[in-house]
Amino acid sequence: MAVRVSLKDLVKEMPEEMKAQVCDFANYLLEKHLREEDLRWNEFSLREAMRGLEEEPLYTEADLTERWR
Repeated sequence: MAVRVSLKDLVKEMPEEMKAQVCDFANYLLEKHLREEDLRWNEFSLREAMRGLEEEPLYTEADLTERWR
């Protein structure tokens, strides 16, 4: 049977330098998770904003022409 050791107990036994490395790595993992969450939200937001635009007619070059009277 495997013995489960909590992260808190493991870190408690480490020298200060190793604790700093664990803290840096944990911060890295959290920031990575938050960036990925932001990317998913941005993709969702853009997809929802663009929904329904596929049916709109495309503009032509004639639409860009300036008309003078």
